[in-house]
Amino acid sequence: MNDLAKVALTQLEVPDYDLGLRGKLVRADKLAPGASANFCTILFGLSLVDDVTDNSISNAANGYPDTALLLDESTRVEMPWRGGTEAVIAGLSDGDGHPHPLCIRGKLSSLVDEYEQLGLSPILGFEYEFWLFEESSSTGRGDLGRLVPTAHIENAYSLERVKAVESLAQEFFDRMEAIGHPVEAFHSELGPGAFEFALKPQPALKAADGAARARQHLRALCAERGMLASFMAKPFADKPGAGGHIHSSLLRDGANVFGTDSGELSEEGSRYVAGLLHHLGAVTALFSPYVNSYRRVDPEMFVTDRPTWAANDRSAACRLILDSQDSARVEHRRPGADVSPYLAATALLAGGLDGLRQALSLPDAAIASELGEAVPDNLADALVRLEQSELAQRVLGPEFIEAFVAMRRDELKSYRTWLDSTITDWELERHLQHH
Repeated sequence: MNDLAKVALTQLEVPDYDLGLRGKLVRADKLAPGASANFCTILFGLSLVDDVTDNSISNAANGYPDTALLLDESTRVEMPWRGGTEAVIAGLSDGDGHPHPLCIRGKLSSLVDEYEQLGLSPILGFEYEFWLFEESSSTGRGDLGRLVPTAHIENAYSLERVKAVESLAQEFFDRMEAIGHPVEAFHSELGPGAFEFALKPQPALKAADGAARARQHLRALCAERGMLASFMAKPFADKPGAGGHIHSSLLRDGANVFGTDSGELSEEGSRYVAGLLHHLGAVTALFSPYVNSYRRVDPEMFVTDRPTWAANDRSAACRLILDSQDSARVEHRRPGADVSPYLAATALLAGGLDGLRQALSLPDAAIASELGEAVPDNLADALVRLEQSELAQRVLGPEFIEAFVAMRRDELKSYRTWLDSTITDWELERHLQHH
């Protein structure tokens, strides 16, 4: 067996709506630069657990047809820890060399092009809070009780907790460095098994690719060690949730134009942030796409329910960081860790771009905090707002809105079916012994 020739492989990575990246392993010569490849359009109807939702483009009636892929050669990397296996990201196309109308990466790429028409390059830095569990051998694999949060304390910024997972963190740093998406920091967060990592800011599309890969590689690395990394928004009712915050700034001719040398927002920065706030309610479903996502929203745990902004204040939806002109940026704190980075980046950049184009005015921070309209606090309402949004319809297109909303409504239906057929612990504890 040791004398067998090793077949060179390439990992094909295709963005979806829920997992971030799906794909397959392919012989490297089949996916060499310039090669053609296809993928099944059922991708745009698969939930986290592979429930299938039909849409007008891909459905049971037409057999979920394949369509051509657009390989992005700028994403081709070698994974040295996988024996040199390459990876390349590809988006589905419409067959004519353009992004497929349901392809979220294509939507993000188009937005970046629109920024470039204004002479601007959006820079994004993703940071993820996540949950780290070890698997207990005393319970069955199908029992979630087997998952034990890593470390016995819950302190944020705990050096003891970081030391306990230093080997894991070091390997994660090394792997992400090798593929061109450096991790800048890794620390413990408040909560059982809670940690956070921050990725180096990069141009928007590359940053989203890096975020998707980081999530995938961290989960794979943990699985190698008998652990589980989860990006679920809210697994513990009495603890803070997990955010997927995005830092963004604007470059013109390589210089950051988001802030001024006096530590203030620039005119462009102000309009950009105004757009983020103005459209927050409309794109909430893209920042919070699951039933569980909304359990994370709690102003007392630094996740506001209003379109607010403030300087260096983590209780605001948009936190301005203006310490220096070179590093001036806004941290959007509404996206959860559970959302695909492509969805979150698209929602963010769409709002910011509209703010720039419409020259929207940034409301006074105090007024926004006191009078700002609450954003949707549940998935059902968020989907209605998304459907009604002219911005979303224009940026995403009716086919995408139809497919995405249908998937989310199927999730709601599944949850409500479970709720209607389940006698909860609350009911049993309240009634069983007292009636």
